[in-house]
Amino acid sequence: MIKEYLDNVRSYLKDLPTDEREELLQFYEEQMLDAGYSIQEIEEKYGTPKQFARSLKIEYFIENDEVADDMVPRSTRTKNRMNLVWLVILGLFASPILIPVAIGLIGILIAAVIGFLGILFGIYVGIIGVLAGGLIAFVNGVILLWQSVATGIFYIGAGLLLTGAVIFFAPIVWRITRWLFEMLVTFIKWIGNRYLIKNNVKGAR
Repeated sequence: MIKEYLDNVRSYLKDLPTDEREELLQFYEEQMLDAGYSIQEIEEKYGTPKQFARSLKIEYFIENDEVADDMVPRSTRTKNRMNLVWLVILGLFASPILIPVAIGLIGILIAAVIGFLGILFGIYVGIIGVLAGGLIAFVNGVILLWQSVATGIFYIGAGLLLTGAVIFFAPIVWRITRWLFEMLVTFIKWIGNRYLIKNNVKGAR
């Protein structure tokens, strides 16, 4: 019965690396056998195979995100994070007990995303505006040189100053963007740890 249960769990873990998936399932198989769990006790503790697999995948993606380094391709890490977000949302709505919590957390998450995008939009629009202003000032300065050297030099200097400011602050803005995104991911991981892993929440499906 335990083997059949874990075979069903395995069918929901196909997107995990084979070696890590099998090592994980072997660990739980030994744990269940040592404890002498019946299938009913297993489902009471871990949930249905689908629920247990979801919990394992959330834990896997959280742990791998925390140990990810420069050797992990950015595209792979981004894909894993998107999977994590989706799994957390599904896990919250899968349990009738957690639906009120899910609605509240999703509301907070949506507000955070909107705020995040709003801040980014404002910052990058400002950067584009300053850069455009700098280029326009520089071009006008070159044109005005033929009419007034002092005025032309002033506009050229202003244009270079604005352009230089954009170049100087661009890396800082990028770091702020990454920091805001990391805060968003950290919030998602907190939800997963708090409601879907540590308490081993079981849904209705």
